[in-house]
Amino acid sequence: MDAKRMRAIGKRLREKREQAGYTREQFAELCDISSRFVANIESGTSSLSLDTLLSFCLILSCSSDSLLFGETVDPTVWGDTVGKIEHLDIKYKKSFDHLLNGVLETIVAANKETDPPNNAPEET
Repeated sequence: MDAKRMRAIGKRLREKREQAGYTREQFAELCDISSRFVANIESGTSSLSLDTLLSFCLILSCSSDSLLFGETVDPTVWGDTVGKIEHLDIKYKKSFDHLLNGVLETIVAANKETDPPNNAPEET
């Protein structure tokens, strides 16, 4: 993960921790990690594991989307698409899953091509 994204995640974590009324030390104790590690994540100098992310979300009562991306997904945005999928006959599930995986792989690959490399200078 690039440094800019790590800093953004850290900033959102700090904001949510402070909104919840926890000091860094209190929060670290609840998460069973060191306060230094929390500080490193908040400053964007350390990344976090899925287990740590899960702890953060449980303790802060927030979604991983809100920490990782800064906003939660509005379920109504995908409502019409989900509705169409729900009405498909189950016999199409395997084909649909295969097709959807191909589309998602294409999107991820396209985004990798447009994202700057991790060692590229950051824009300010």
